[in-house]
Amino acid sequence: MSNLLSITTVFIGGGLGALLRWSLSSIVSNHFKIFWAGTLFVNLLGSLIFFLLSKIELPSFPINLSLALKTGLLGSLTTFSTFSYEIISLFRDGKMLEGLLVALLNLLFSILMGVLIFKDDILI
Repeated sequence: MSNLLSITTVFIGGGLGALLRWSLSSIVSNHFKIFWAGTLFVNLLGSLIFFLLSKIELPSFPINLSLALKTGLLGSLTTFSTFSYEIISLFRDGKMLEGLLVALLNLLFSILMGVLIFKDDILI
């Protein structure tokens, strides 16, 4: 029974995350008139929320809530496949520098958010 509940929570979270990704990425890309801006936005937003949830997650945090939010909603909100396709599209169009910039922005800022959120937990 608990396995069915886990599957259901991930399924519902994933559906909501996909709708949210489509809506937010469309709005942001249309606003800035840059096709990859929406993907950058949802990847950064999803990373930020994932790191914040991971930071505050308590032992009493319900596993199904974590599955619904982190695996379902945030897993479908962020998208590595679209990110990769947009970079390859830029490369194909001869925009190598812009493609490298988009890759760097996605990776650098996503990781930087995690470092800032977990700064007290990172041994440097």
